[in-house]
Amino acid sequence: MIMGGFPFPSAILLAGEPGTGKTTLAVQSLFAGASRGERGLYITAISEPQWLVQKFLSSFNFYNQEYVERGNVTFIDIGQALMKNPGEMLNIIKKKIEQHSPQRVVVDPITPICDLLQWRGETREFIHELFAFLKAYGCVATITAEMSYDDIAHSLEAYMVDGVIVLSYPEEEKVRRKFLEVLKMRGTKHTTGRQLIDITDDGIAVQAGLR
Repeated sequence: MIMGGFPFPSAILLAGEPGTGKTTLAVQSLFAGASRGERGLYITAISEPQWLVQKFLSSFNFYNQEYVERGNVTFIDIGQALMKNPGEMLNIIKKKIEQHSPQRVVVDPITPICDLLQWRGETREFIHELFAFLKAYGCVATITAEMSYDDIAHSLEAYMVDGVIVLSYPEEEKVRRKFLEVLKMRGTKHTTGRQLIDITDDGIAVQAGLR
């Protein structure tokens, strides 16, 4: 759909409502990179125990515990730091990335960080500086956000990233089906329109051409 993979380097916004498969797709990308010798860093801000996140992900065939043990894929939870001092989030994320030197980074999700910074009036500055850092660092950065189609048109993140992928599960004829759509992907002749997807034991599977 995107001419062979995410452009390198690039910043990708992976948007969708809860339960659409954002985390699965983002982490699947990290392990795909690890299988080719790349380092991946997963940063979460939802304060779930790390073992619980990894237990959920370990049910997929793409999850390889050896990559985790060797440091090819690293999981970091910054949720507690976010609650204590949200103003330091940018510096914390920068330090984690510089410490692990990844080729692929996932921030999952960015929504709670922006929500906590909003009352301080620092959301716009945080987003600008985060994406500027990620682009200058030279990696594939996937940022997940809890957004609907209507939210994307008004979001600053969507304008700053190189690519926007939307996951959705609308109800059609009393049945909910999951879809993936590439709204933009700079530097590629990407497939347009909603594409049917399944979440299988192997992860996200796109049924391109099926509606």
